[in-house]
Amino acid sequence: MKTNRKRVVITGMGILSSLADSLGGFKQALLNKTCGVADSERFSKWFDNARAAEVLHDIDYSDIPADIVEALDNAALWAYKVSKDALQQAGLEKNTACLDETGMIVGVSSAGTEAFLPLFEQRIQDFSLKKAMYSGGFASCCSSVSTLLGLKGGVELVATACTASPNAVGMAYDYIQNGKSKTMLAVGTEPIYLPTFAGFYALNVMHEDSCTPFSGHSGMSIGEGAGAVVLEEYEHAVARGATIYGEILAYATSCDAYHETGPDPRAGGAVQVMLKAMQNAGVTPEQIDYVNVHGTGTEANDRIETLAMKKVFPDAEKMPVSSTKSFFGHNIGAAGIVELIACLVTLPEKKLLPTLKFGVPRPNCDLDYVPNAFREKDVGIFMKNNYAFGGNNCCMIVSMRPGATPQTTYDAKRVAISGFGAVSAIGHTFNEILEYIWARDKQPVALSEVKFYDDTLEEAHELLATLTETRQFEALLGGEFTINDSALPENDVNFKTFQVTNLEPRKHLRRFDPRKATRGGTFALIALAEALSSAKRKIKKDGDELGMVMGMSRGPQETTYKYLQSLKPDPRKVRTSEFPGSLMNSIATFCGISEGIKGYTTTLATGENAALGALTYGYEIVRQQLQPQVLVGGADEYFPSMSLYMDAVTQKIHRTAEACDYQIYGQNPKGFVPGEGACMLLLEDPEAAKARGVDVLAEIAGYGKSNSNSYFDATQLSEKAEAMALAIARAFADAGITAKEIDLVCGTSNGADASTQVELEAIWQTFGQVNPRVPVVNYNAYFGFVESSAGLMNLAVLVDCIKKQAVPAIPYTEAFCDERINFVSAPLQTTLRNVLLTGATEGGNYYAFIIRG
Repeated sequence: MKTNRKRVVITGMGILSSLADSLGGFKQALLNKTCGVADSERFSKWFDNARAAEVLHDIDYSDIPADIVEALDNAALWAYKVSKDALQQAGLEKNTACLDETGMIVGVSSAGTEAFLPLFEQRIQDFSLKKAMYSGGFASCCSSVSTLLGLKGGVELVATACTASPNAVGMAYDYIQNGKSKTMLAVGTEPIYLPTFAGFYALNVMHEDSCTPFSGHSGMSIGEGAGAVVLEEYEHAVARGATIYGEILAYATSCDAYHETGPDPRAGGAVQVMLKAMQNAGVTPEQIDYVNVHGTGTEANDRIETLAMKKVFPDAEKMPVSSTKSFFGHNIGAAGIVELIACLVTLPEKKLLPTLKFGVPRPNCDLDYVPNAFREKDVGIFMKNNYAFGGNNCCMIVSMRPGATPQTTYDAKRVAISGFGAVSAIGHTFNEILEYIWARDKQPVALSEVKFYDDTLEEAHELLATLTETRQFEALLGGEFTINDSALPENDVNFKTFQVTNLEPRKHLRRFDPRKATRGGTFALIALAEALSSAKRKIKKDGDELGMVMGMSRGPQETTYKYLQSLKPDPRKVRTSEFPGSLMNSIATFCGISEGIKGYTTTLATGENAALGALTYGYEIVRQQLQPQVLVGGADEYFPSMSLYMDAVTQKIHRTAEACDYQIYGQNPKGFVPGEGACMLLLEDPEAAKARGVDVLAEIAGYGKSNSNSYFDATQLSEKAEAMALAIARAFADAGITAKEIDLVCGTSNGADASTQVELEAIWQTFGQVNPRVPVVNYNAYFGFVESSAGLMNLAVLVDCIKKQAVPAIPYTEAFCDERINFVSAPLQTTLRNVLLTGATEGGNYYAFIIRG
């Protein structure tokens, strides 16, 4: 049965750029052909001829309490500013009923960096523990901004480098298609910090003055800024009398699967993403009136982008294309959304944005780049393209005449799991893990010692001394906080974690290059290969039919550590070999290149249980028939980082020598024990799987998302529990079932007191009156808390439970903390039809899934 795709329109915009901090000012600066690239006072202390398009405006944050402003970094503050402006323009800022259902997708490349700049820039005396607590997480800007705005529809953070913000717009568009929300907020935010500037500077790709895309000397101009758009279902916008600024007709993403930094010289991925986006929109190349290109100004990008245009458009030489980076530089994670807004404010004037400072075209750059001056043209449909490190490509098709283009349709698919793969401390394959869990005579796995590097210890001791002297611990944690040298992590014989040992990658992989493989990337690739093998899916020349969505928490920690350490003492000598590998999307890049995966590819970095966010998006891609198959997963690597050290100092981590001390839902919670590993699964239509002769492992009948508005108040556990209960209720509605029909509940609490209280209270709110004896499990104590993948690890066990119609007991816990809950304390044989899986991020984002056998 065919389903009409919903019309998704733009009803609000917010902007912050080197050019202006308001839409009106931004539009006028563009019409005046203003270039925001100038000498950088901030970066000239390290680099000669430092040029950048910087945000230097004095921004008013008086509507936020001063103590919260102090706790937030610019990534969050800028995201808040543009989001609030967009909601105000849309007339939704005070519409509580609408905000309760509105989700937010944020695109950013270098989130969570500002709090730690004092360490990288060797001014440790300026370190703020408060800022580190509230802005030090990669996805912290999602949690803080959604709390300040009162959004409750769930959040995600996209971390695909220079395609992050168009990717966020596309995901917001796709989430509206599922009918759960009439409105979504898509945001891009990107302050430029030393690690990013140093990386591009060392790569020798900076223009000595201002970038001149497609002409003159090659080179990029780095910039910073933020943008936000309110996306809304067309009928909903019309019904409330909203002003409509454009319609998103379609979106697509792809992966080159070619190189970590360089584009495919044949432009395969760029061509593919444009064709797919037009296919989704139901338009032809002849219907596109203008293309706003990525146009970084670098030789390779400009040449390959020109080639891609020629392969897609029959009369490419007549197609007007231009690069707006010539106005405000390359805004990295925020680039796409800032450029989209530039089009939306100037095209109604029937003016095409020019490519500024255009001179002599470079070799193989022979298109109509709208040089130097605005051109009169009435645009009906335009295309917006962006490309990124890792071969991530994004394309949006946008109409300036909402409602004029016929709606497209899709055959809504059911979504099933047809393959699983996993690596953990208790087994290097999915089957090994299950064998361990079901074994009756198993012994707890041996934990592995934590060993910190000398430079990390030196820096940690200096930081602790600063925090103690400035009494920051006491101010934030309360009471007298003293540090006893004998209790420091490096002196604690009981400080061990779940680590993957004796792994031999070549036993699991046909192709493996250890020179390019990080620890986390190796885990992910092994799990991915197993998932494909179990689903009988061989990639030949059809990699474009297979998508991949990765969820990350801390990312490639070892590579990031090496890169950041190389900033000291001289940032001009930073190690460029680690720069692209330190990005959050580098693991997806590694897997895509290794296996030839070229379809929809993205990376979410929403924190703990980020892979559950990836699962929701993978579900949407398959359900909407955008891709026939999607790999979904997450990976975490053990690394003795500064963050691990500080978690141990503040007792967030349970420092123990024995795995059996990690007792989930126990009466005396002592924090979590970290784990590492990866879990990957393959999603596809169950009928398609059966046609290939593959057994369906389970079906995802529906899901729900929500988020709390108590990010700045850790004591508001009841509000957080209500938010999780709301996600569960939304999952029930999506699946068309009730709490009475659930046969088993699986939580993914990390075992810390607050995490457990929120999860169990949400379960009781949901089931206490209608299904109080529903069995409850959680298997994190088997693997350790594998941050991004905890939910998927538990899902893997649940799928096997459904197959066996049996449930293993919660491991190790001797006395449970809540008498109301029916914890599975002994193996259980029972009928399992519908199973509920719940999960949460550390920032208050909640997921719930209905899994059906």
